[in-house]
Amino acid sequence: MPDSRPPIFDDGGDLPDVDRSRRDDSRLIDEPVDRYGDLRHPNFLVRRAIVVGVAVAAIAGGAVVVSNFIGEDGDESGAAFTSSDWNTIVSIDDITGSIVLVDDAGEETERFRMGVQPLNESLLLGDTVFGGTDNEIAYVSLRDIETVSTIDLASSTALLMPSGSAQTLMAASPGAGRAVFVNASSDEVIDTAALDEIVGSRYDIQLARSDPSGRHVLVTDSGNFQSVLFSFDRDTPSFFPGLALAVSDSLVVTAQNVGTDATVNVFNHDGEPGVVARTKSVRAGMVVSGGVVLVTVDGGVVMLSLDDGSVSEVSQLTIGAVLEGHVAVRGDRLIVIGEAGTAVIDDAGAVLADLPDAVPTMTGIDVVAPRRNDCLIVSREAVGEIAVIDLADGTILAEALANPEVLAGTDGCRVLVPTTSGYLLVTREGVLRATVTGSVVAIAPDARHIVVDNANRLELLPVVTEDNVPVEDEPIDIGRSGRAVHFAEL
Repeated sequence: MPDSRPPIFDDGGDLPDVDRSRRDDSRLIDEPVDRYGDLRHPNFLVRRAIVVGVAVAAIAGGAVVVSNFIGEDGDESGAAFTSSDWNTIVSIDDITGSIVLVDDAGEETERFRMGVQPLNESLLLGDTVFGGTDNEIAYVSLRDIETVSTIDLASSTALLMPSGSAQTLMAASPGAGRAVFVNASSDEVIDTAALDEIVGSRYDIQLARSDPSGRHVLVTDSGNFQSVLFSFDRDTPSFFPGLALAVSDSLVVTAQNVGTDATVNVFNHDGEPGVVARTKSVRAGMVVSGGVVLVTVDGGVVMLSLDDGSVSEVSQLTIGAVLEGHVAVRGDRLIVIGEAGTAVIDDAGAVLADLPDAVPTMTGIDVVAPRRNDCLIVSREAVGEIAVIDLADGTILAEALANPEVLAGTDGCRVLVPTTSGYLLVTREGVLRATVTGSVVAIAPDARHIVVDNANRLELLPVVTEDNVPVEDEPIDIGRSGRAVHFAEL
């Protein structure tokens, strides 16, 4: 492989200037402008507090049918959220805001500054780099690096993605009276500051729900006890009574608490009402073809019919009181987290996996919600174990004694995990010991290559295990350490 080692003082100097276009807060901008970092185990006390604070409740009694209700088919099974292909390594210096692109042969292809610094965090969705500073969001398409767009938010805020998608980035101002959504596929922007003011609004973006495309984001406005649909396909938001429960490309599902019971409402995106029903409180929902799968707080799985509003019991979970649920990015699996374990439910309401004492790993892009295409990665903290679950049928593909700070490819079925004696590669075929010199800081979308920090340099190399022959080529040097590393296909 070519010797393309960058200079030892690779500090981002001699970088080209780029334009910085600030979003005009007086209007809605909707035209295209075309790490293995601080991984952590989820704080379930905080997450539980959030869930209890805005618990959604649901259905079981009679229903009202609206004859001209539109959008019955909400099945989005098979929607891909991101590709496993890549040809570019993207390294980001959070201190200087510089970005360096290196191709898969080790040749530097581009180097530029975002124009904002320092970054509190950075994120790559598709081919768009996002960065957050103390008072703004900045983003730039790697296909059009001449323009870096910025949005002032007045104070620091976390960069998040809605549950159910990895295509859209969200951020909110302190007090959450203003929220911003950027679709990474099109670079379209929705900024609530450019919309008609909603007095007293408080957007709980940590609990936002989306369809797999990320183009339809349903957010609870807890300040006004309502849900708001922000859609990149619509000029204005839509408003609904109750708390955000589920959303598809055509339907919205909300819940209104009444004591220990609740009313569940189904609408189309225009706000036209559909079926209505009552039952015990629910913690999770998923729009499927002809119905809505709902999970009650006690683990009951029920199906709400979109034809007549009837509710039927389907199955029962054994994971204790249900805390929260997330629709997988494939669109047809519901991942439910309870006090005593995790379950996977299919689009018919059947329980594919009931995993006692297990919780999804929340590292990398899975922070807040699981986002892998084909497999779910769970950990059992009490025994120091992780397991890879096939989302197709719920089978346990492999297990390993390791901590939950995992690195995984796009499909989630190839997982690199650190142990006290080195790294393991967990795959459909089993568990293999990986040969790694240095500390792994990133893994490619196909999980076939990794970037390691070796002697203060970042090096790209293939994943080598005990069952394959080590490659003869030298590792590719991609720059000094201390940078966030991502992979893109350009």
